[in-house]
Amino acid sequence: MQEELLRCVYEVLSATAGTKAEGVYFIGMTVKGSAVHRKIDVVVDADSGVRIDQCAFLSRRLRERLEEDEEMIGILGDNFDLVVGSPGLGEPIVLERQYGRHVGRLLRVAYRDPEGIEHELTGHLQEVSLAEGGGSITLKPRMEKKKGKQEEPENITLELAAVLRAVPEAEI
Repeated sequence: MQEELLRCVYEVLSATAGTKAEGVYFIGMTVKGSAVHRKIDVVVDADSGVRIDQCAFLSRRLRERLEEDEEMIGILGDNFDLVVGSPGLGEPIVLERQYGRHVGRLLRVAYRDPEGIEHELTGHLQEVSLAEGGGSITLKPRMEKKKGKQEEPENITLELAAVLRAVPEAEI
């Protein structure tokens, strides 16, 4: 079922190029529930962020595609919920392409150093380099608020291969 659903999602995304959904790309999908009532959550993103009208447009196109396919209706049943949305705050970055839209924002990054030790760092994303052989990100670590004069922390560059998890954080 997952493969058929993914095929439908990709078909709709490719068919909507040049429309309201221009620039939107697939992040992930979850299917929950039983054959009696399923819930399908499709997560999409865009380099400049996804707008609500783009999610609504894709949701309508995808629902039309699923409902016109006898095989999919046989698998999903007549009663299914479909939600097309963007990754929310606190959702981990899944694709390297997503880093670009988070430049300037606060990220919490878990990474492994060359010795294999896991670390966590919170800082503002300064730069993203997406090279074919392996990209990197540069973060300015967030300073702890202490009394007195503090030295400005130096930027830290991490290879994307070393990043275990990167999560955009809210700034308070």
